[in-house]
Amino acid sequence: MNNSSSIPLYKLQERGIALFEVKKLDPALHNSSSHPAHRDDNHLMMYQESGCTRMMLDFQEITIEGPAIFCIFPGQVHCGLSTEGTLAWVIAVNPVGIQDSFRMVLMEASIQNPLVAIDAAASKIFKKSIQLLHTFDTQSDPDFEDYTKRSMLDVCLSLFVSQYQNQISSSAAPNLRTTIITREFRGLLLNSYRTMKSPSEYAAALNISTAYLNEAVKECAGYPVSYWIHQEVIMEAKRMLYYSDSNVKEIAYHLGYADPAYFIRLFTKVAGIPPLQFRKKHHR
Repeated sequence: MNNSSSIPLYKLQERGIALFEVKKLDPALHNSSSHPAHRDDNHLMMYQESGCTRMMLDFQEITIEGPAIFCIFPGQVHCGLSTEGTLAWVIAVNPVGIQDSFRMVLMEASIQNPLVAIDAAASKIFKKSIQLLHTFDTQSDPDFEDYTKRSMLDVCLSLFVSQYQNQISSSAAPNLRTTIITREFRGLLLNSYRTMKSPSEYAAALNISTAYLNEAVKECAGYPVSYWIHQEVIMEAKRMLYYSDSNVKEIAYHLGYADPAYFIRLFTKVAGIPPLQFRKKHHR
């Protein structure tokens, strides 16, 4: 466990970056010690051309092999474990720079499966497009105005979104209306789980009845609204227990629970283990 009072949060703005940043991964610089567990306030879009990358994402070890794409949503805790012959590019994007339609697909991908293998033809297109974006971003040529950079960013993001959309479409519920409602609920949940705890609050925000919201979410995601609210809350609690030294009372307050005893009962019910036992079990 990291002996810090909170999980490190890396911000684009602190690095003087307003909209996006493009980096090529250098295998020589990537190891577990150089990638401490942290969050980002931006989206991370990774295109791997070749090699093998291992990372931890919210307690799950991810192995990326060969040509593939991978996305990390703002707030997810992650760290690099190892690379082996990895050639890859990472685009860090401020959420305000992502179209709403793109962001909904990326949010869905982060929940379902953020890792997608791509074929050789798609890999070539990703490589050329991201290299061009990097060129526009790093050269001071006056012909490369902000509009050109933004347009090229949209092209690159559309490549990621199209791959994720194909994956989502193949497993999407047949009822388009319930699929849209579920995506809207999940987007709202990611931003509001600390303050909105009841299904009725989400239903009111989406201008539908609580019963219909439950029906739609259960049809598309397999469980009712309360299940997903609790999953989001407890995932954040696990992050704080594992990666910070905040006590259980502080974590409860941070997550919007004025009664720590209730929070402990909820955590135990959802996680199957009390908070302090979880911290002890996973302490490194």
